[in-house]
Amino acid sequence: MSGDGMKAVRIHRFGDDSVLTVENVPIPRPGPGDVLVRVHAAAVNPVDSLVRRGLVAVSDRPLPWIPGWDFAGSVVAVGSEAMGWSVGDVVYGRPSLARDGSYAQYLAVDAGEIAAVPRTVPLESAAAVPLVTLTAWKALFDLGGLEAGKTVLIHAGAGGVGTMAVQLARHRGAKVVATASGDGIELARSLGADEVIDYRGEDFAARGRFADVVLDTVGGETLERSYRVVVPGGSLVTIAGAPDEDRAEGLGISVHTFVLDSNGSRLAEIAALIDADELRPVVSHVLDLDDVAEAHRLIDSGRTRGKIVLRVR
Repeated sequence: MSGDGMKAVRIHRFGDDSVLTVENVPIPRPGPGDVLVRVHAAAVNPVDSLVRRGLVAVSDRPLPWIPGWDFAGSVVAVGSEAMGWSVGDVVYGRPSLARDGSYAQYLAVDAGEIAAVPRTVPLESAAAVPLVTLTAWKALFDLGGLEAGKTVLIHAGAGGVGTMAVQLARHRGAKVVATASGDGIELARSLGADEVIDYRGEDFAARGRFADVVLDTVGGETLERSYRVVVPGGSLVTIAGAPDEDRAEGLGISVHTFVLDSNGSRLAEIAALIDADELRPVVSHVLDLDDVAEAHRLIDSGRTRGKIVLRVR
């Protein structure tokens, strides 16, 4: 870890993918409660693009920032108060958005925000898991109250959050209806969706009130039409828009949005589900860290299946 530092991607200003610059920067120093991780892979999420464009404020620190909030790697140093971890442990996590992220060779992360990686998948696949799976879990179960026998509608069932939400809902014993298009229809089916609505040819809202829980990852018109399909007493959870509390109250439903917390203990549960073959990460592209701009172009297209991962050499 000595020498000239590490390779990392930083943004010095907000804007399009051209603001992502690959640089040599100092290796972060872990605090007392941190571990220092040698990053093997970092996943790309839509929130990374929102941060890059300045549309989501995640920190009041001055620029430049290192983006990226999904990773898998090996512990190379342990802070004096970081319990439970040793040098050589292979871990994954979704670190705090308020700190420099994972588009780098090394990452300092709070010891409570990580878990041992699932043993049955490559590190590139493990890196794709934390943010989307924690998001799906919190939306479906903590806020949506999804239980066995209930019906859930998951929008964009072939996307990053959607692919994990379909599998989690299936594992919980719910009836899973997803929206998708093109080859995403078969992907969502293969992950356990009981029914897939091709949103290009069918208006899901024409079905009336059929879903106990709706998970909206799309926003806009999709969110607006989703209120009408939730049964009385059901829940609409969106990660892509502002809830209309008055409209929800008028329909007798609850509506939620949230900011995701890091959660190491839940990641341990998720790793166990992956190793038990109950969940499988879906990775559509693995690119090198130097190709970060291309990764952001893909994420900005809104048409990717599953996750995009950066391999950190």
